[in-house]
Amino acid sequence: MQQFRTTVPDIGSSGRAQPVWRLGSVLKHCFGLSRVERSRIWRVGGATINGQPASAPHTHCYPGDLVEAWYPEESSSVAPEHETRFGPLRVVYEDDWLLAIDKPAGQLAHPARAEQSGTAANAVAARFQTGEAGVAEPVRLVHRLDRDTSGVLLFARHARAAAALARLRAAGQLTRDYLALASGYPSAVGEVAYVLGADPAHRTRRVVVIEGNRILRFAQDVSELPQAESVAWQEARTTYRVIQYGSHGALIAARLHTGRTHQLRAHMAAIGNPLLGDDLYGGPVGGGIARQALHAWRVRLRHPGSGAALELRAPLPADMRAAARRLCFGR
Repeated sequence: MQQFRTTVPDIGSSGRAQPVWRLGSVLKHCFGLSRVERSRIWRVGGATINGQPASAPHTHCYPGDLVEAWYPEESSSVAPEHETRFGPLRVVYEDDWLLAIDKPAGQLAHPARAEQSGTAANAVAARFQTGEAGVAEPVRLVHRLDRDTSGVLLFARHARAAAALARLRAAGQLTRDYLALASGYPSAVGEVAYVLGADPAHRTRRVVVIEGNRILRFAQDVSELPQAESVAWQEARTTYRVIQYGSHGALIAARLHTGRTHQLRAHMAAIGNPLLGDDLYGGPVGGGIARQALHAWRVRLRHPGSGAALELRAPLPADMRAAARRLCFGR
């Protein structure tokens, strides 16, 4: 899902004071959204001003107002693949509104420019095929998982479901819980609320801002980071608790209260406890797991159609079970 959040500025695109804005103009000026992207917000997403729903682009807003908007990612051009090299889809839950799968580590959630096949979305597109002509429904990802993160991945079956799930996420009523192996000895319970932004020195890595506007890469101070003024910073909040300490790390349960790229990985690295196997963020490698030790084990939400409580789970995969046993119990 694409999410946008900003405070309405008091200076307009002309460089002069602007005491009143239209919401559509804020979305264009502050985020550079195209007309097509803005139309998707009204069609299948949503927007709020100071937490109150806003249903039209001509709605007035004022300097200092908090504007949030979102729309679900959608692609109708994903090539269907009935079976990828990762085997058949591991379906966690499916009905007329949504599909949840257990994505294995190593598989992309959705096609990328350099990798158009073998992804979870390709397999889902095949499952969504209908009719004799084999026409596939659009594949609508509700959220993403990194390639080497395993676990529950959620898809909407139609635009109405996608819009409802986007509203649940924006309201904090769709929760995503993770299990991870962190290096070192994090505090028994913790909250990390560091702002995240793209690292200008790396195509995918994130850096964080901590108290006093210091910028960290891993846990290293890089406050003199070149091009820092051009980074698009995003608020992010993660909470965690330690389940079991081990010889050189801990098994933790974590929750993402925002859904930023690499959020948990960057946050744990920033507090000095990068995940085992996560060499992108300075985590120790060679500990018996060949990827970042991160698994999306549970998603909880209200069903977008019935309102019933859903709890969707994916069991801890074998590589993480083995690494956790070695870390926590020495076997």
